[in-house]
Amino acid sequence: MRCLLSGPLCVLAGSVVLTLGAAAFSASASAEEKLKEVDRETPVFSLPSIDEGQWNTESLAGKPWVVNFWATWCPPCIEEIPSMNAGWAVLSEQGIGMLAINAGEGEEAVREFLGKIPIDFPTLLGDADSLSNWSVIGLPTTIVINVDGKVVYEAQGPREWDDEALLQKVIDLL
Repeated sequence: MRCLLSGPLCVLAGSVVLTLGAAAFSASASAEEKLKEVDRETPVFSLPSIDEGQWNTESLAGKPWVVNFWATWCPPCIEEIPSMNAGWAVLSEQGIGMLAINAGEGEEAVREFLGKIPIDFPTLLGDADSLSNWSVIGLPTTIVINVDGKVVYEAQGPREWDDEALLQKVIDLL
């Protein structure tokens, strides 16, 4: 399908459509579909953190990780942040890592947003390659990686990350 809008407007319109589609998918998901089982390799990456230097594929070795892709302009992403922070409080006590990867916005915009709505776990600055490398087709998208570095679950659209059943699926990866 061809976009009738020019460059950046076409990308923005596509992002809005993908975000709304993911939100609609999430709203209809049953309890069993909160995390879709997948089986693929974690992509090779290297991204800067807002506060903690550079992160790469090797940074994730040795424990399960929850990796959330989000944007400051994405209402479902913003809605999901408080439950992600609550989920992080539980998962971090279990030795499970969590990352937020922004969908290609500038550092200044991300810092300004985080000053208003904090994310309690490490936040990385992603780019267009990050989204495609991780197979992200809408926002928010969350990927769960097991101890062996394999992507084992994904969630397209927002979830309640403080939900006990959802957290238990991640904790069971230990």
